[in-house]
Amino acid sequence: MFRLQSSITNFAFFFSFACMIMIGLLLNEGRNQSLIEEIPSRQAVADTKPMIIEENTTHTMNNQKTSFLKKETNSGTSNNTAPQIMIYHSHNRESWIPELDHINSPDQAFDSEINVTLLGSYLLNKLKSSDIPVFHSNIDYPSRISNFNYAKSYSYSKQTITQELKMHQNVKYLFDLHRDSQEREKTTILFKNQNYAQVYFVVGTNHPNWKQNMNFAERIQESLNERIPNLSKGIYQKDKTSGNGEYNQSLSGNSALIEIGGVENSLEESYRTIEVLAKVIQDIWLEDRSQLAVSSPSV
Repeated sequence: MFRLQSSITNFAFFFSFACMIMIGLLLNEGRNQSLIEEIPSRQAVADTKPMIIEENTTHTMNNQKTSFLKKETNSGTSNNTAPQIMIYHSHNRESWIPELDHINSPDQAFDSEINVTLLGSYLLNKLKSSDIPVFHSNIDYPSRISNFNYAKSYSYSKQTITQELKMHQNVKYLFDLHRDSQEREKTTILFKNQNYAQVYFVVGTNHPNWKQNMNFAERIQESLNERIPNLSKGIYQKDKTSGNGEYNQSLSGNSALIEIGGVENSLEESYRTIEVLAKVIQDIWLEDRSQLAVSSPSV
C-alpha cells in the first residue's frame, strides 16, 4: 500500500513539473513570434487570410442589394479629427505571374486572393505602426457585383469611395493601388543589391481640379526618387481619349493612382517598394497635419 501511494505521489510530481516546462516553452515562443513579417514569403501570403471587418451598411448596385463594404481599419487611433487615409483597388484581382502556378500570360495574371490587395494590406500595416488613421477597402468586385463588367471598374470603386466619404468626413487622402502589365525589364530597378518594383502615377485630366492631383503625384514622386533614384518612372496624364479620364480623382485633391511594378515582378519586390511608399506617405501626412495645426490655432 505504501509503495502504491509513493508511486502515485512521484507520478503527480513529475506530471506537474512537465506541465510547468511546457507552459514556459509556449509562453517563450509566443513572446518571440513576430506579429508582422517584414517580407512575407509567397507561401505565407497564400496561407494567410487578412483580418476583415464587415460593415453592416447595405448598398444597391446593378439592382442587387448586398453588404458591400469590406475593409480593414486602424481602430487604435485615438485622434478622431486627424486626416484619414483610404487605400483601395479599382482592379483588385491584378496579380503577378511569378506568384501564380501554371500562369505564363499577362492576360491571365489575375487572382481572387493573391493580388494587389496584399499590397494595400501591407501599406495599411506600415501606416498603422506609425499611428496614422488609415483604412483599406479590399472588396472583390468580380464576386460582389452581378454581371460584373471590367470596363466599369472605376464606377464600382467610386461608389465605395463616395459611401466612405459620407461616413468618414475626415478622409483626405485616396490611394488606388494597381500593378502594371509591362514586362519585368521595364518595371524593376536595382538599388543597393536589391530589386524594387518601379512605380508610376496616372492623373486623369477630365475634371476641373486635376492640377491638384498632379501636384500631389509630383510631391510623392519627388520624395520617392530622393530615397531611391528613379523608383518612380513618371506621371502620365490621361483624358477620356486614352483612358477613364477621371479615375475617381475628382473626389479629392490628394488622390493618387499608383502602379506598383508590373506583371512579372514578385510580391517581395513590390513589398519593398511599399515600404518606401509608406515612409513617403507618413512624411506627407505629418507635414500636412503640422501645417493644419498652425493654420487652425486653438481658441
